[in-house]
Amino acid sequence: MKPGIVRVPGVAVILAVTLWAAWPGLYPPPAPGFVPPPVSVPAALGEAPRLFSTLISGTHSRNVHAASLAERSDGRLFAVWFGGTDEGSADVRIYGAEGVPAAGGHTLWDEPKAVVSREETEKSQKRWVRKLGNPVVFADSRRSLWLAHVSATMGGWASSRLNLLRLSETPPASRRLVTSPFFNMSTLAKGPPVLFDNGDIGLPVYHELAGKFAELLVLTPEGEARRKIRMDHGQRTLQPVLLVEDAQRAIALMRDASDDSLRVWRSETADAGRSWSEPRPTDLHNPNSALAALRLDDGRLLAVANDTEDQRLRLSLLVSEDRGHRWRVVHRFEDRQARYAEAMPKAAFRALLSADLAALAPARTAAADIVAAVIGNLCERDRCQWQYDYPYLIRAGDGDFHLVYTWNRSFIRYVRFNAAWLRERLGESLGESLGKSLGEAA
Repeated sequence: MKPGIVRVPGVAVILAVTLWAAWPGLYPPPAPGFVPPPVSVPAALGEAPRLFSTLISGTHSRNVHAASLAERSDGRLFAVWFGGTDEGSADVRIYGAEGVPAAGGHTLWDEPKAVVSREETEKSQKRWVRKLGNPVVFADSRRSLWLAHVSATMGGWASSRLNLLRLSETPPASRRLVTSPFFNMSTLAKGPPVLFDNGDIGLPVYHELAGKFAELLVLTPEGEARRKIRMDHGQRTLQPVLLVEDAQRAIALMRDASDDSLRVWRSETADAGRSWSEPRPTDLHNPNSALAALRLDDGRLLAVANDTEDQRLRLSLLVSEDRGHRWRVVHRFEDRQARYAEAMPKAAFRALLSADLAALAPARTAAADIVAAVIGNLCERDRCQWQYDYPYLIRAGDGDFHLVYTWNRSFIRYVRFNAAWLRERLGESLGESLGKSLGEAA
């Protein structure tokens, strides 16, 4: 056989293999990974511990709840919450306020304004809306600000739908997300989103209708639902908070919705959220209440939670050094646990509440009006009780921490503290391990 006759089929085979290997779509692009949070800005040596606290909501609503906040690209803060006569009432609106960080560790907050109303949601979606619920404000990879919020047309929160709007639009128009083939019902949000390296947004959500379980809703950069990943099965977890470690790994902490364990649940992923481990209880008590958390630069986890088995009379700052399995308290933001099961007379409650106000910076609402609002919400006849819940915690680009939570069902309390204050609570100096993470990390 002549050599040329053999070479022609050989060349053809080589060309065919080359074309086959280069054919578009043969090798799908790698799955998107998480974007880890940026390393914090180094703290100034010798910076004094700072903590600032005030009430940022006014008397626009009898009840307020479920605050969240985000940092704009210029360092300003934007906080949102819902408020109305009562939770679930038809007059509930989503309110927002802007905070401008000022010298000395203070933050100046403007007057709250309604961002979304039930009527506006009905108009933009061309469908009846019975009530509004949890709002979550966040920035995407392009630093554009978004707002996700819950609405319901019938029944309780278990029948809710999720809505999304871009706050930079004029006017912002709320559109309904289609997240479930089952009548598109029972998708609620509470925790801050995570970002993916392709621009996608991972919004932690949860389901309450046929079971109670955490989920991860993945949105495109344009805000369209791409997929929803179930993180648990059954009747035990709500309101996940995701803590990204690297491109593939993250930890989820979840509110306890069961009847017996009364602990924060923990799960983790090693494939950028596409699958999650079986949730296991941690040693952190949880009275079926939301928590907030974030990851420090050195890998330790910081959380704000009601670390009790019943009632929401205490709100604590906690740290975990073993990726969220075990926790220790480093500070109490609020603590009336000693008054558990004690229905206080109104006069004694009024005196203690007035003393609490001394720890707050001057608010736009007069102290007497604050006391009157809280008594109106928390006292039945001549018996009163405190309540502190639904924390939301972020760390800003300048390294400071910002916390909001519901204060006695009547106001949104805002707390700002710096790295030096946290080191002091942890009993560490600047040269120790957390000092490296908070003040010297490269």
